[in-house]
Amino acid sequence: MNKVRNTISESTIDEQRIDNWLFRSRIIKSRAKAQKVIFDGNVKINKIKISKSSTKIKVGDIITLNKITNIIIFSVESFANNRLSAKDAIKLYKEIKTV
Repeated sequence: MNKVRNTISESTIDEQRIDNWLFRSRIIKSRAKAQKVIFDGNVKINKIKISKSSTKIKVGDIITLNKITNIIIFSVESFANNRLSAKDAIKLYKEIKTV
């Protein structure tokens, strides 16, 4: 049985929930943790602090993630239909800066 999976899709997905994207790109380990990080006010999209995990992001958006020890800034490059391997997940974003 060969399963054809569309893991990275640029043309079919125009936007995605921020919590799903953080989880699928392996930046955060679970969707529930992503939701908590967002709810706690540790995520910004295009320099605007968000508090809803249902906020949609688009390709080209800049995500700022405030972690306990550092701040990481990402550029959204693509979306995925499911959680990817670490090797494939790095194609979903481009790390701009770590402070």
